[in-house]
Amino acid sequence: MGVANHYLVQTPVFFDMPAMQQPEAYLGHAASLFDDVDTLVEGSGKTFLESFVAASTAWVALRASKGAGERTFGILR
Repeated sequence: MGVANHYLVQTPVFFDMPAMQQPEAYLGHAASLFDDVDTLVEGSGKTFLESFVAASTAWVALRASKGAGERTFGILR
């Protein structure tokens, strides 16, 4: 998993694109987090995913508030 994550992060870093560093989400045994109708079950897994989605949403809102035109990527200079 670590190698795959490293390769996924390399592209935005190369292009000097903003990338959310934390929190990271690694889900082991993800199938156990869902019931028979694919609904997320109550518990620590649901709490973790809710906090991860909230952090991701806040990061996207922060980036959006800065405006797309305010950053020139290194490759375009």
